[in-house]
Amino acid sequence: MSRSTLRRLYFVLCLIVPTQLLWAQESPKIKEKASLTINVGTTGQNCSNSLQNCVIQISQNLPQCLSNPGTITITNNSRIVAKNIHASSADSNFINYVVQNNGCPASLQPGQSCSISFFTNTSVAFLIPNVLVKGTNTTSTFFNMHALACLTPQARLSVTPTTVNLAFGGASQNVTLTNIGNANASNIQATLSSPTLGISVSNNCPSSLAPNASCQFTFVSDSSSGTTTATILASNASNSAPVTVNVSSAPATLISVPATAIIPVADSVGVSITVMNLTSNPAYNVTVNLPPAWTTVSSTTCSVIPGNGSCSLTITSNAFTGYVAQGGILVNGANISSPPTMALAFSIFDYLIFSVQGPNMYVIQNADSASLWSDDSPSPPFPIPGITETSKVSNNPPDACNGATEGSCNTQQIVNHYGQFATNNAAALCYRIQNDNTGLVMPGTWYLPAVCELGIYEPNLPNGSDAGCPSGFTNIVTNLYSLGFLTDLSGRYWSSTEYNNATSDAWYQEFFGNQQSTQGAEFREDTNKVRCVRVIGPA
Repeated sequence: MSRSTLRRLYFVLCLIVPTQLLWAQESPKIKEKASLTINVGTTGQNCSNSLQNCVIQISQNLPQCLSNPGTITITNNSRIVAKNIHASSADSNFINYVVQNNGCPASLQPGQSCSISFFTNTSVAFLIPNVLVKGTNTTSTFFNMHALACLTPQARLSVTPTTVNLAFGGASQNVTLTNIGNANASNIQATLSSPTLGISVSNNCPSSLAPNASCQFTFVSDSSSGTTTATILASNASNSAPVTVNVSSAPATLISVPATAIIPVADSVGVSITVMNLTSNPAYNVTVNLPPAWTTVSSTTCSVIPGNGSCSLTITSNAFTGYVAQGGILVNGANISSPPTMALAFSIFDYLIFSVQGPNMYVIQNADSASLWSDDSPSPPFPIPGITETSKVSNNPPDACNGATEGSCNTQQIVNHYGQFATNNAAALCYRIQNDNTGLVMPGTWYLPAVCELGIYEPNLPNGSDAGCPSGFTNIVTNLYSLGFLTDLSGRYWSSTEYNNATSDAWYQEFFGNQQSTQGAEFREDTNKVRCVRVIGPA
């Protein structure tokens, strides 16, 4: 071998040996990375960053949110241990809101799998692409994260049906209420808009209705027909549930009532009146339309009177307060055609009241007597000053009495003239009464009424004369007889008023029957009937 060839071989060997030594020194620094795959759910399909095929849904860790947490499963597909696997992202939503529950060990052996689940720490919605999953010695893999905002726990109401059709006085109808929310519904109730139509509403709902649970509301018609709205609500529901309520009209019916009734004052038993249903249709909510001024008087109601049936209404007075009788008082109901009227009067100690002056009630006897007005025979009747229809205490000089209107004063004057024990004297007959339905009374408690206390002048009736009574002055004819009370009055009844044009005469009130009556004057020594009156007031 030539010297030049040896020289070249030596050069090549010198070059190869250091290179091999250098490779031998560097090879330990090259480390293998663990290969990771992730999948979502039960599909078994591995996530691919290029395919963007892995999305997990996450939410707050609350019962009303997602039933299962968003979870990824990580598998170590390499032959070396994968260390410190975790998920991360630079997205601000991930940093601020995501909480991860890392189930991966610090060292994941080859072929083994682990899971990481995720929650949000508040109710918020966002989408984060390419969330990184990596360990300190692993390859990188990615998935997408979608956060859902949870609903606030709240009851929500639903009703079926939403419209109720009631027949007046007919069967009840039910509405089913269901809580379709995600929280218990509390304090469930229904309110009726105006007009309420007298509808009654009840329910069997518990104090707290669980989600998906139901209860019932029952609607019953009462006093009126028409349309209204019931609103069902709960104290913590996100909505209210309206129900339209239609009440159809009831068939009309006719009723009858007595023409009159007498209400005893301060008597809890009261008076009962019978209402007759004259048709085959039921009558509903029948009651007496009492005058508003009768504040101490009340009436019951017949809620249903069957066809061709009857019912008793009770009217009571709950205080020692009387009222002047009134006619034309309606007895009405919800479906009454041409409601009838009646007259109502008041009694105290079983005496009918014909006038009320403040707390004082003026009453009339229940039975007749008969007497001369006065007996002056054999002399003609002697005039008694100050008790004629024209006598007035305001006259100059003043008269003893207001003769037309003050029977008590007239009676006292007559008794003073003849004496209280005089016979054949109508005024003394009343004056001497010392015992009545109230017990023992003083003489003079009862008196012979003045002509204007008895009644009025009716020009269309025979034998009448006008005593000139003040307009509107309360009297027995107007306030009782003409309304159908005191039907036993018949003929002429003496008043305590002397006739001004002929003092030998005195005024009377004549009753013809059929609520017809007028005034007149007659010779004092004739015999006529007598009805005494008195005042009853608070003790």
